[in-house]
Amino acid sequence: MTTSPERKPIRTEHDLFERWEDLMGSGGFGLRSLWLIFLDEEGRQSDLIVPIDDIPMLPDPRDVGAITDLIARIREEVGVAEVPMLISRPGPSEMTEGDRRWAAALTVALRDQHPRWPIHLATRNRLQVFAADDLLGSLAS
Repeated sequence: MTTSPERKPIRTEHDLFERWEDLMGSGGFGLRSLWLIFLDEEGRQSDLIVPIDDIPMLPDPRDVGAITDLIARIREEVGVAEVPMLISRPGPSEMTEGDRRWAAALTVALRDQHPRWPIHLATRNRLQVFAADDLLGSLAS
């Protein structure tokens, strides 16, 4: 795993929010994507950034399984400690039921890996975190 020395380590949720702001930039998104970044034990980000483009509006168990398998393989092969995730999509900034279902499905699928970082949502003009309250109804679905 390679890291960029100019990036400060991600140690807090605020640090992660700022990193997503830097990576996402402005201008919006043309595709629904899931973005993965990789952190070592010290919170240093690898140069590897994985966008998974054209994710469907609602999560399919096979897609979620493929994503969790990919994350597990990269964690094992590259030796990363944490994998923060962000969903990006075009359209309005309000969270949709599909956004919530994706975040809930990933949260449940990765719970055995004890993820430290909340999943984020980036839209045309807003970056926000999926809070536990945002996921409650979708976890039961």
